Amino acid sequence: MRIYSELDLNTFEAWSGAVNTLDRIRREGKCEELESVLEENYPEGIDETELNDLLWFDSETVYEWVGLRTESEIESEIEEAKSELADLEDDLKALDEDYNTYCEDLSEIERERIWIESYKDDHNSLINDIAEIKENIAELEEELKEV
Repeated sequence: MRIYSELDLNTFEAWSGAVNTLDRIRREGKCEELESVLEENYPEGIDETELNDLLWFDSETVYEWVGLRTESEIESEIEEAKSELADLEDDLKALDEDYNTYCEDLSEIERERIWIESYKDDHNSLINDIAEIKENIAELEEELKEV
């Protein structure tokens, strides 16, 4: 005998590996959106075990359905950001080396003038860009812990 009942994802009690997926769906406020997708994809309904298995074993698909980034997408973004960070740090090092080489035999006053006129803005811009990317990486790594 089959018994059908309405289910609300906000009150569904997932188990095992499905718990983390459902917790994230709830935190992100995506329960209603997922319910709509499930109703569309399973017009005859889905039982609790099927739902739990979907949340557990197909979490990346579920995340895609509701517009959340998957673990692999977040990891890819972290790697891209780390690569960009390394490039910027190399640029900063090259800028500093260029300045020091150019100003090697100059007086302190002349060094200061050249710094202000030719290097300071680029240096500060690189420092700001590096700080932003480091902050972005930290946020992505925190988000990855929650996936």
